[in-house]
Amino acid sequence: MHEFVVAGVDDLPGVVSMVGYRSFGLPVGVHLGVPSGTVTFILSLDGPVLGADCAADVAGGRLDRADVLLAGLHDTATHVVQPARQEGVQLALDPRAARALFGLPAAELPQGIGDALSVDPRWRRLLEAVGETSDWGRRFALVAGEVRRRAAEERSGPRPETAHAWTLLARSRGTAGIDDVARAVALSGRQLRAEFRREYGVGPKQAARLMRFEHATARLAAAVRAGAVPSLAEVAADCGYADQSHLARDVRGYLGLAPSAWLSQERRNIQAGGHSQRREWAT
Repeated sequence: MHEFVVAGVDDLPGVVSMVGYRSFGLPVGVHLGVPSGTVTFILSLDGPVLGADCAADVAGGRLDRADVLLAGLHDTATHVVQPARQEGVQLALDPRAARALFGLPAAELPQGIGDALSVDPRWRRLLEAVGETSDWGRRFALVAGEVRRRAAEERSGPRPETAHAWTLLARSRGTAGIDDVARAVALSGRQLRAEFRREYGVGPKQAARLMRFEHATARLAAAVRAGAVPSLAEVAADCGYADQSHLARDVRGYLGLAPSAWLSQERRNIQAGGHSQRREWAT
């Protein structure tokens, strides 16, 4: 059984999406954490999240673990052990909110499976409070309250130019020209690259590529949920790729799989509601 419950986050600062998940009775396997333009934050309520940067480390038992997972921007898939039973709350966060929520720029967050408790042990209290109720509405309210408290406490944020540059890239879903973005924020290309990487851990070109990929995978997943066969050529054209082969190369580069293989592997998760962090990007 798979269950995904999506919370409303329109008025929640820095939160792109919040999803409650619960599953049991599934075959044990490995799930790919897909790269995206968001920071990942997970409260795992049924044992720690286990995983590694590559399949070989998973097979060899060399696993990272986190009850409260925190992962910054990364450009390769994370290999996560999918147990027979799991439960938790997962947030996709705007990287511009990293300083407010964690006291660090997104560039200093772990790229793989990092433990948020090593950044700030106060998250333990939230994990315990969320675990004391099984009601999704109550769980979401607890998480939202903590996010709002932290956002109100911490006033620091990215440099305005890098924050606006991120806005422009996200608004275009990764298709804006980097030179155009630099001009719009009154920085040279070199300055933009340096400041952007210092804040987010990736350059603007890498961030744009992640956003474009996130848009494409959202489109592919939405087609599967609708019971349709995704058109790679159509998705590629709509998401700013040169052609279908360009999209397929990006999928292989990020996930190590052909698009059809990834969709087949993730079909059960997708049909249950997974891979729907930015619902507005599914169109």
